[in-house]
Amino acid sequence: MAHSGRQKHVNAKLNGSQFTILASELDKPMGQVSGFWLTWYYFGYSPIYGNFVGLVQIAGGVLLMFRKTTLIGSCLLLPVVTNIILIDVFYRIAIDALLVALLMEFALIGILTFHKRELLEVFWSKQNSVFPAQPSTKSRVFGKYALRALVIATPAVFTYWVANYNNRLPTPIDGAWEVVSAAPQNAATGDALADIFFERNRAFMCVFKRRDGSYEQHHFEVDTNKKTLTIWDQWLRKGNKIFDGTYELSSNELRLSGKFVKSTEETKLILRRRE
Repeated sequence: MAHSGRQKHVNAKLNGSQFTILASELDKPMGQVSGFWLTWYYFGYSPIYGNFVGLVQIAGGVLLMFRKTTLIGSCLLLPVVTNIILIDVFYRIAIDALLVALLMEFALIGILTFHKRELLEVFWSKQNSVFPAQPSTKSRVFGKYALRALVIATPAVFTYWVANYNNRLPTPIDGAWEVVSAAPQNAATGDALADIFFERNRAFMCVFKRRDGSYEQHHFEVDTNKKTLTIWDQWLRKGNKIFDGTYELSSNELRLSGKFVKSTEETKLILRRRE
């Protein structure tokens, strides 16, 4: 029953009845899209990837149909089905799909228990039969473990630095801001702006969202002592300066005063923090 149910979902991937996207869901802001539709869009974005996953599941299902290939089919499908269960649970996919995946998982584990001895030999007791262990001195053993620890620690330290120091350089104005008013009223001075994003998770990145729905990435820097804000055309590369002015921050309101390059007049923007 589990095998039949899983094959139904697999064929749905290949026949186009699964991972289909609704236009109404595409129209929503990403923050309002449910985990279910995020998953559907992710897997449906690339037909090649979705079909590949489906073909792997079909291949595993075919291997389960023959006694001689049952073990390899179970080993192929177990990580795939486990991943499906995790997606179903954490992205809140339909409960019927989760139940089918759980039944399939238990069936695969049951099959693998019959091959417990062979699996223990392959993955544990006989894994070094091709390259048997050689006697080592204490210093060599210590060196091996030190190298292993270094292999684990180095990426961890590097990625921590990237996440907390390279990618992030927090400023007081970080966040999403809605443009409440702009004076004078013309496109060159920011009247065409709907929102401004000072990205916390991308150091120096500022994004303009215009009223026509387009987005522009820029580079920004603030001087917290002088309360100045400068924005350049290109993120990280800077390029031409497009805004130079000061800011005033109070609670959920941000006031910007300065000049856009295309304007000779001073611009005053009032922004409200978006929730």
